[in-house]
Parts: sequence; C-alpha cells; structure tokens
Amino acid sequence: MMFRTHILFAIFFYLLTITILSINPSITFVLILSFGAILPDIDHPKSFVNKNYLFGIGKGISMFSTHRGFFHSVFGALIFFLISLLFIYFINISIIYPIALLCGYLLHLLADSFNVSGIKWFWKIGHINGPIRTASMFEQIFFFILIVLTFYL
Repeated sequence: MMFRTHILFAIFFYLLTITILSINPSITFVLILSFGAILPDIDHPKSFVNKNYLFGIGKGISMFSTHRGFFHSVFGALIFFLISLLFIYFINISIIYPIALLCGYLLHLLADSFNVSGIKWFWKIGHINGPIRTASMFEQIFFFILIVLTFYL
C-alpha cells in the first residue's frame, strides 16, 4: 500500500480507539504513530520514509534486506520498539511514545496483510495476503472509505 494509506489506516484506528475508550487526543502520539505506520517500508529503497527521513540509514538497510522481509514482521517491529525504549532511558520520555511507534508499525503490517503480496508476520512463516494491489483502483476506494470513516469518527 502507499504511504498515505498506511498513515490514514493508523489514524483511523487511533481515532476509533480514543473514541471507544474516551481518551484525550494527543498530537505527539499521532505524529509518532504516523511515523511508525511508514517505518516498515525502510526496507524499500524508494519508499517515502527512505526518501524523506532517516538521512540515508534506510538506503543502507534496503541494500541488505528485501522488501516485505524481516522489517515487515513482528521481529522488525520488536527491534524498533526496543530501540525506541532507549529514548526513555536517555532523554526521559514517556513509555506512551514507544507504544505509539509500535502501534503504527503493527498497523502497517495489518494493512499490508490486505495487499496481494501480503507479509510474513513471523518473517519466514505466517504469510497472509489479501485482494488489494498497491496503487490500484481498489486501494483508492479503500483509501476513500477510510477517509469517510475517519471523518465520521
């Protein structure tokens, strides 16, 4: 899926969650959640996250991994979650921000599970795929439905 679909998918679930649980919204949480929602594509050299963020780190990673490989699994999510936990220790941030990153990351994986190529949730095993092709008319319809549902919330 395209980066904008991943971000909207994550924001939709965020708004759904805070509505159900009556939690106050947090812009910082949404920004970190959105970054987490595009972070798994660090393994693709032409991804939005590689072209606009991470100062070349992603290009190095994409040279040594395949798209929808290790970084499109719960193990990739765990690596970035553990790295983000270091920020708690070094700059004294709240645990809620690493959780936001993890949630965005996992929502990216969930969204990619609807893609024709799918993902392997446990890297080498657990392949799940769906009917949506990246940048297809079906993804555009899915994106539009997400917009409507998000504004409904």
